[in-house]
Amino acid sequence: MALDLSIACWTRDLTRSLLTGAVEPDGVDATVVAEYPPRRHRRFFERGDFDVCEVSLASYLSSHERPEEYPFTAIPVFPCKKFPQSFCYRRTDAGIDDPSDLAGERVGIQSWQTTRDVWMRGIARERYGLDLSEVTWFRRKGDDVPVDIPDRFDIRTVPGEQGGEAMVDPDDLRAMFFDGELVAAMEPANAMFHSVVESDDAALMFDDPVETEREYYRDTGIHPIMHTVAVRDELLEAHPWLAVSLFDAFREARDDALEANLSPSTHTTNTWGHLHLVEQDRILGEDAWEYGLTDRTVPELEKFQTYAENQGLIPDRYDLDELFVDCSVART
Repeated sequence: MALDLSIACWTRDLTRSLLTGAVEPDGVDATVVAEYPPRRHRRFFERGDFDVCEVSLASYLSSHERPEEYPFTAIPVFPCKKFPQSFCYRRTDAGIDDPSDLAGERVGIQSWQTTRDVWMRGIARERYGLDLSEVTWFRRKGDDVPVDIPDRFDIRTVPGEQGGEAMVDPDDLRAMFFDGELVAAMEPANAMFHSVVESDDAALMFDDPVETEREYYRDTGIHPIMHTVAVRDELLEAHPWLAVSLFDAFREARDDALEANLSPSTHTTNTWGHLHLVEQDRILGEDAWEYGLTDRTVPELEKFQTYAENQGLIPDRYDLDELFVDCSVART
């Protein structure tokens, strides 16, 4: 008899075959739901609404110290990877040329625990010499997994109602930024990006963000991991085969997406999408979306742990074998 499970993820191409039912985990009768990431993460961490959930890597790491409160473990599946530099913005009248100029300034973020913001702050510190304790940070929502952030960081909450649609549409943070109360923002919401690119008062932090991100990759070999997939511990303990079944299903869905990308003109309105994908593969390589604990993903996870520890989100770096279920019998 198949195991009934609820699985929550997003509608990106790497998980689309799970959502459509084209791919099903072996031995599982899955109800797969699409939920917008901030809502999905909050529902999982605060209410435990799903059996299996695509989650923020930062929130997952922060939850690991309290297994009784957050009883789940991740499988080494990474369905969202993004470079953060193109989601960093500056006011054009603030005299900001790069992240090193943010010392002593007021900067907006989604939350201290937002994975993309953790990556960007870590990069700003490591590559541009920014002392994160010299910035006043304004977050527009609290962290999904509450942690005691060190006092050396000045973190304040954006005035106004936080929660609900504020997770989707950053009106308060956007207003502060465009009113000149903030000189910069690190904000992954689509609404913020479009407001910036359509404004004369704001600009992307980097004049050529694509080249900035490519340079970061050439220097480090890191393609930043944003999300992983967490599974309830009680299910993993009761059904030892489940982790590999889920891993294989997410891998198969990923492979479907990569195969579809070989003929992108059939499923996208991006006129130059096929050319972009050729260039992406040339730079990132064919293993850019590799799953498992591999020579590619381990350095990415270790680098993120370094950033998370420095920013007070975890007390120490964890062994990856402790964070992720062993799915080594499955393919990468």
